This record gives sequence, structure tokens and C-alpha cells, in this order.
Amino acid sequence: MTGLIPVQLLDKPREGDPCNGCGLCCIEEVCSLGRELGDHEVCRALEAMPDGSYRCGLAHDPYRYLLEEELATWRHIDALKPGAGLGEEALKASYQQLLGVGRGCDSRDGFIEGDDQ
Repeated sequence: MTGLIPVQLLDKPREGDPCNGCGLCCIEEVCSLGRELGDHEVCRALEAMPDGSYRCGLAHDPYRYLLEEELATWRHIDALKPGAGLGEEALKASYQQLLGVGRGCDSRDGFIEGDDQ
């Protein structure tokens, strides 16, 4: 036995096509934001979803992944209008922009052996 955990991955879309949440971009290489969380080999913010897709936790739930001292500014913004989550929403939007969420697949085609897309 190899010790690998079997996972079912969604087919990777062609580079530039809409993202389907296959997660291969994050599995292939941890981005600079993920590396800041402390692991250069496996991003701890890569979240497996029940439908077999993946998403970036920093773009969807950054308060879960950042240290409290890193959240101080964002929590102050939240406090300006309690319950509105203005700081958290601004932080999510910032991460989504930095990561290119909504701009399509940015993982190069053919990086998986036998990938003939």
C-alpha cells in the first residue's frame, strides 16, 4: 500500500475556460497566499466540497485560516456596522481578486501525465 489517499478529481477544464473547482491548480502548486499559511507542499486552505469540487478557503472563509492578529484591521471594519461583515467581505473580495476567482482556469494544460486536453 502506498499510503496515498484516493480522491476523485473533476476533469480539469482547458486553460482559460470557466473554473469547475477541480482543484488541480492548487494541488499542482501552492500559491504564494497558501504558502504564507505555512506549507509549501499542501495548501491548508484548499477545501474539498461534498460534490467533489474544491475551493480556496481564503477566498470563501478567510477568518477560518488567518491568525487573529492578522484579522485585527478587518475585525475593526466589521465593528463599524455590527452584523454586516464589512471587513470579512472586503477581505474575501481582496483574496478573490488576488487569486483571479472568476477569470477562468489558470492551470496550464497537459501538466498531468496522459492529460490530452
